[in-house]
Amino acid sequence: MSLAQFHSCLGWLITFMQFSILVPMVVVWWRQQHFSPAVKMLSWYVYLSAFFALSARLSGIYLHNNLFFLIGFNVTKVLLFAAMYRLVLTGPRIRRVLAIATLVALGIVAASFALDTPRTVTVSRVVQCAVLAGFALAYLEQGLNRGVAYKFTHDPIWLLSVGQLIYSATTVSAFSVEFVTLFKGDIFNNISSLSFSIGGLAFNYFLTLAFLRAKPDVPAPAAVAAARGRLVAS
Repeated sequence: MSLAQFHSCLGWLITFMQFSILVPMVVVWWRQQHFSPAVKMLSWYVYLSAFFALSARLSGIYLHNNLFFLIGFNVTKVLLFAAMYRLVLTGPRIRRVLAIATLVALGIVAASFALDTPRTVTVSRVVQCAVLAGFALAYLEQGLNRGVAYKFTHDPIWLLSVGQLIYSATTVSAFSVEFVTLFKGDIFNNISSLSFSIGGLAFNYFLTLAFLRAKPDVPAPAAVAAARGRLVAS
């Protein structure tokens, strides 16, 4: 396969990754009556993702600049996931850390506008990956510390967290490769796009699984879990 053919296939892969959000969207329409409060909040992600993907493509074609839509997607995703994880993380301390991390992330993105808009896109995406990876790890640790037998593969937020970690890892890897492109050429840029596309497809796969396996009482909201803890302690 020539470099030109690889670049063409990569373009189709990126388009396929963006349109793959339609799969979890259909599952949301089909199973939304089975969602817990946290998963209902998470379900808004499919609409936000579709809106920003379409807006970014149209603005790139007609306005020749889609940078603000890319920044908006990263910031909105952080805010939505922060609100969702706040419902399922039971420890008061980790919930305070979540709130502080969210505010710091937004502050970093706002401060990056002092540089230029393209750099703000990069900063917002890196911040999104770092903060949401932290939220995901906190939830995975909470699940591992449960004292009862639990099927993690049937916990939608557990599945989402695994998908987010894969997405964050591949996206950061893509950015690492992009630094090499400053010196080595287009081939590394293509590898970066390939890594980003695979990460996006993996995330949408786990997101779809999360919606497919969601039940009204899994996971319980943080307030309910805390109340149960107080009853056990008494």
